[in-house]
Amino acid sequence: MTTSTAQGRDPASLRRHNLRALLRHLHLQGPTSRVRLGEVTGLTRSAIADLVGELTERGLTTESGSSQPQPSRGRPPLIVSPRDERAYVLAVALDVDTVRIGRVGLGGNVLEEMTTQHEHVPGDPTASLEQLARLLREWAGTADAGPIAVGVAVPGLVRAEDGLVTRAPNLGWRDLGLGERLCDLAGLSVPVVVGNEARLAALAEHRRGAGRDRADLVYVSAGVGVGAGVVAHDQLLTGSTGYAGEVGHMITNPGGRACHCGARGCWETEIGADALLRQVGVVDPPDRQAELEHLFERAERAEAEALEAFRFLCAPVATGLANLVNIFDPKLILLGGLLRPVLRHAERELHDSLDRLRGLPELPVELAPAQLGEQGHLLGAAEAAVSSFLTTFE
Repeated sequence: MTTSTAQGRDPASLRRHNLRALLRHLHLQGPTSRVRLGEVTGLTRSAIADLVGELTERGLTTESGSSQPQPSRGRPPLIVSPRDERAYVLAVALDVDTVRIGRVGLGGNVLEEMTTQHEHVPGDPTASLEQLARLLREWAGTADAGPIAVGVAVPGLVRAEDGLVTRAPNLGWRDLGLGERLCDLAGLSVPVVVGNEARLAALAEHRRGAGRDRADLVYVSAGVGVGAGVVAHDQLLTGSTGYAGEVGHMITNPGGRACHCGARGCWETEIGADALLRQVGVVDPPDRQAELEHLFERAERAEAEALEAFRFLCAPVATGLANLVNIFDPKLILLGGLLRPVLRHAERELHDSLDRLRGLPELPVELAPAQLGEQGHLLGAAEAAVSSFLTTFE
């Protein structure tokens, strides 16, 4: 990454470009010496010193001497680090039942987080908006400085252009300008970025989790619904509107069970939480999450019925994965949500099913559990917020 030779920029815009490049590197790679920053940016030593000085003066970075042993008695190199207690974002992960909020520093460190009950009224976002605005005001008010941006992960379709939640079926929301409403209600003067939870979790896994240092991957997570995120050449695919990754509505069993989207045989009707619970005779439970956790515990105890339920899912899971492999050609597929225990308890059966269905079975593809778990949505929201901040940084 060479920034000093960028063409077509006036001095002011080139300086902004270089400041963003330094912050982006520090965010993704962590504390870095001035010498290394010069190597990765192509900037001179004096230019690095000048830019780091400005970032430090603005409260975004700090410098200290290296604690590593030096080969000579020379001065230890200066290490530049994000000042995450001041340069932080607020991240929110929404679910039907819970709200998770966290303060995440530049560099990806979760400084603090909290989970609370979601004051959700199906079909009416008013109570949710008021709760979120209250939380954001409280968390912004307890720090030495306000957040540099806010990110929100939502279980629904989010339009990339403006963050409009066009449909969130499990919340009962349609055409909700969530980011704009939160800015107004919470009195925020920083960017508020809203994104689909699965896509944001894929971004977090790519930058901070099991997909780190992988240029191409597919992340798939199953719960009540099924969502995915695709990273190609280090970029999260969003599609023309931001809806890319709605793989739960691939038709994998034409004429199968009815889906809430209006179609039949969608992948999520075949591999989602309800499909799994049906295998142990549980239909329309009053507390789906409690039933799932009980099933997971039974599988850990190696109870035959529970293990057979996970094995039963292998064929329909593999059907959808084979489609994704043939379309995107990833070397790595990360499995989250209830697909993690499928991989844990029926790995061999899942691989065998996938190999039988793939068009090019000789090309290897790795199946691995997502690393970040439920925190992936929160970290993904934070990553989106940081990206927004860097894009607009002046």
